[in-house]
Amino acid sequence: MLERQCCLLLLAWAASPSSHAVEAAQVSVSDPPAYGYHVGDVVERRLRIQLPTGARLDPESLPSPNRQGGAMELSSLQHQDAEDAAEQRLLLRYQVMRSPEVPTVFELPTLNLRTTVPTGQAGGAGLREALLRVPAHPLMVSPIAPAQPPNRAGLGPLQPDLPAPLPPIAPIRQRAQAWGVLALVALAWLLWRHALRPLWWRRQRPLARAWREIRRLPAAPNATALGAALRRLHAALNEDAGRVLLATDVPAWLAQRPQYQAQATALQHFHQRSSRHFFAPPGDAAPDLAADAQHLRQLSRALAQSEARA
Repeated sequence: MLERQCCLLLLAWAASPSSHAVEAAQVSVSDPPAYGYHVGDVVERRLRIQLPTGARLDPESLPSPNRQGGAMELSSLQHQDAEDAAEQRLLLRYQVMRSPEVPTVFELPTLNLRTTVPTGQAGGAGLREALLRVPAHPLMVSPIAPAQPPNRAGLGPLQPDLPAPLPPIAPIRQRAQAWGVLALVALAWLLWRHALRPLWWRRQRPLARAWREIRRLPAAPNATALGAALRRLHAALNEDAGRVLLATDVPAWLAQRPQYQAQATALQHFHQRSSRHFFAPPGDAAPDLAADAQHLRQLSRALAQSEARA
């Protein structure tokens, strides 16, 4: 900090020929460096005032902060000492409010501080005014940018806006993949629950399994193949009923399985043909194996379809 001591003698009013000399007031100024500033910078100016006994500093003569319009604006003033204190300190903060196009000298303004001091007359009733003058202080303020930017790529007078930053897409992709997996799992479960499982279950029911085997029976089978097919349908009916289903049990079974009522007559014929095939006396006429095989295929298919619709 540049220290400048200004010793100012009190300028006395011509009061009377008998006036007596008094001690002089002094002010010491600590100014900031005079260079290296830009718009917006804040500088501090410190004053140390020493007054003779009985003298007072007029507060009305102090500068007022926040007066706008100048290149240097007083933003704050700190004065905490009493007006009649023998030593008083002032802290003035100025802010650079203007950016010049070329390096320019701005000034901290001149200060004229009024004081009242005793005249030294008998009785001590005489007072007079005197001024303490603090001279202006220069500050070199530089522009924040050159008036004409260099004619180089990226340094023209007007540049396009930067592209907006893209949001990170990795979390979005991960959430989308997680929801996609959950959606596939849900769809797979619905497909299994409402389509594949019922289809699989229908194919695993006893009459459906019997039909898949009986439909391979030849149109004109031999007695052995027809007997095996008859036994297969008997086994499927027994599995569905939960017991051995005889011809006399068919009406009760149909009462519990109304979906098979349409095949009631065909079931009676089936039991008759089965009884004739397995238990016919040796002297009876040979059965029509092709007709029995056709009847068996028709009945088995009809029972499997009714089972699937149940």
